[in-house]
Amino acid sequence: MALRLAVLIVVVWASAAAAQDATRLAMARLRLTTDPKVPVGCTTLGTVSDNSLKDLRRKIVRLGGNTALLTFPAEDLDRVQAVAFRCPASTTPAGIPPPPPGPPPPPPPR
Repeated sequence: MALRLAVLIVVVWASAAAAQDATRLAMARLRLTTDPKVPVGCTTLGTVSDNSLKDLRRKIVRLGGNTALLTFPAEDLDRVQAVAFRCPASTTPAGIPPPPPGPPPPPPPR
């Protein structure tokens, strides 16, 4: 009986650790912007606000977002508001053009 309890505790602990790692990874990949052009074509999930950027990011991830449009209300300068979006995965970051076609140029002579 004690062995079963110990195994159950280990499984529950491992599951919780994996969930925390997934949340941390999603928070690290979250894109925050103040440019309203960035989330064009993305699905709007909801609005959140907080006075802690870490907690705000956690709330956005819990909504399923990977991008957020930030605003800073003038009436409460300690808070940050965000509209959470789910955007399609992109292979290149926005604003960075793809490399030109063809082989790279040779290195300069020494």
